[in-house]
Amino acid sequence: MPLFSFEEPKPKLNPPIKNWREDMPESHEPQLVPPQLHWLTTLNDTFLEIPRYSTEVAWGGVLAWAILVFILGIGIGISGFVIQAGHDGYGMIVIGLFGAFIFFAMMSSGLKMYFVQPRDQPLRLNRKRQKIYIYEFKHTFFPWLKWPVTIRSYNWADVHGEIRYSSARYDSGYQLFGSVCEPGTNKVVTRFLIAKERSSREQLCQIWSYLCVYMQHDKVTAEPANPGRPDDWRPRKADQWPAEMERESTTAPEHAVTQK
Repeated sequence: MPLFSFEEPKPKLNPPIKNWREDMPESHEPQLVPPQLHWLTTLNDTFLEIPRYSTEVAWGGVLAWAILVFILGIGIGISGFVIQAGHDGYGMIVIGLFGAFIFFAMMSSGLKMYFVQPRDQPLRLNRKRQKIYIYEFKHTFFPWLKWPVTIRSYNWADVHGEIRYSSARYDSGYQLFGSVCEPGTNKVVTRFLIAKERSSREQLCQIWSYLCVYMQHDKVTAEPANPGRPDDWRPRKADQWPAEMERESTTAPEHAVTQK
């Protein structure tokens, strides 16, 4: 029997997240790292809101791509008329117009992403209700359809923290996920992204620590590591929460207010 034995750390949740690196301390336990946020939107005694910026999207590139496909769409449309000249029928004109329509749809989708899609899809943690609310904006290829906003909410006690490493070409780095489990178990029901960090997972540990300390009703500092908002994430449409979820996520339960 060897004098020393080292066991590789293993994920405790089932199923484990792909490319797992580390499990965070449980949300009710003492946190081992100093709490620190990257960004902060709102902090008060009832709720905390933090942004989740889309770092995998180069917003200037989205706008440039939309302009490029607009120019290509015009070129394809004109080409159909030029090629059709001197020939019977309207086949090339129809093809050119159809191609132009596809490119204009791509252009409209890119412009809508740039000017309408929220850059920071926030998380809200309500410590009076002990719940977390996840704001999500879904975009599709069809710019003429309304792109929906959905709000998911979970009991904070059922959320566990996990860090994974993504090797995707345009989205590489460490990622902190909240994994929602069935109450009292390690069986994962769903997961949601909390934050990303390209080179170091230490900052992700600090973010998780901050969320847990806040939800434990302990004092946290209001100053994030990066105050304000980067210019790269402007312009954007203001986040619009459904009225019912806006009220629930920012207020205490009625019985808590009465007891006060």
